[in-house]
Amino acid sequence: MTGQGQIKRKILFVNDEMEMGGVARVLNTLMNNLDRERYDIDLLVLHKTGALLKEIPADVRVLAGTSFFRTVDCPLKELLKKKDLRLLMNKLRLLVMMKTGLIRRRIVKERRKMLDTTYDVEVAAKEGFCTIFTACGDSRRKVNWVLTDYSVCNYSANHMRLMRSVLEKIDLNIADSHQAAEAYKKVFGVREVITIHNLMNTEKVTRGMRKSEDLDPIDPQKLNVISVIRFHPQKAADRLLIAHEEAMRRGLTHELYLIGGGEQEAMLRQMKKDRQLDHVHFLGYRTNPYADIHVCDLFVLPSLYEGFATVINESLLAQTPVLTTEVAGVHEQILEPCHGWIVANDQQALSEGLCHALSSKAALQQMKQELAGYRYPNEQIRQRFMEVL
Repeated sequence: MTGQGQIKRKILFVNDEMEMGGVARVLNTLMNNLDRERYDIDLLVLHKTGALLKEIPADVRVLAGTSFFRTVDCPLKELLKKKDLRLLMNKLRLLVMMKTGLIRRRIVKERRKMLDTTYDVEVAAKEGFCTIFTACGDSRRKVNWVLTDYSVCNYSANHMRLMRSVLEKIDLNIADSHQAAEAYKKVFGVREVITIHNLMNTEKVTRGMRKSEDLDPIDPQKLNVISVIRFHPQKAADRLLIAHEEAMRRGLTHELYLIGGGEQEAMLRQMKKDRQLDHVHFLGYRTNPYADIHVCDLFVLPSLYEGFATVINESLLAQTPVLTTEVAGVHEQILEPCHGWIVANDQQALSEGLCHALSSKAALQQMKQELAGYRYPNEQIRQRFMEVL
């Protein structure tokens, strides 16, 4: 019993992995913000891997998936490149089961091996396979968390019949932006989709922006552009390098800093070399990117699609205006002139937008000063999650 005489609710979050990226970060933030007087929290990581495993709150019980789920987060193309026959066969078996619908029976079998209790609430922390897994369970309330825009990229295109059938078992779908919610309703024909923006660790941002890691310090006297980005096709970092090149060609001299890593890093580094982009700097992963964001004049998000890019609000908290392509969520984030610019989602618009933003360092500095008053409604969002879980 809690202090108010309430019985704690047992809640299970299900994610496929905990690699560095938006989904795992917002999941850790949500788990950290739920009231421990009301919830006992378990996290099942189907393929227990990823740098963000170490940032899971200490009082959350972490469960690992069985070997059957080892390839659940591995793209088939990547496994073909590795030429690991055992993993490849595992993936093909998984895909065949999803195509035929036999996956439901197998999930029920695997759940018995991994889970030792019935949960009051189970949350698929990433729409897709985690949704199927949650729908096939016996938890009393089933919630699906939608974190991308399915009108642009439908990860379930190859097994739509299966997804539509399992979504009938889901009690509530939560999308992180209005555009993502509307897209999900349209693609899958579901009615119950509500919008709740992502929680943020606002204290971590405001504390971090004042404490640099003292690695490759950024010269504040120069005109500096930054992006914290996963080097993945979705994030389109190559478009940012092309926009940078065009701005430099027009005489808008600036430094471009990239924080992050991923599968396209080698390609991007080769692109820098081939195009002689001497003002592009790869900083790698940083546990605290906020001091670097704070000292820069502009943050750029060049993504092809998103659900709700929390990094936009992190940049605004770090008092740096944002240039972003038009993706889901941005019209709910860039609300004031000092917040920055939204441009069409194509190369030309991104290049023109960057050139426009860099045309006056004084204007950017004025925007940074105005962002000192920026606030993110974290407590209201936390209360909203508490109402529905």
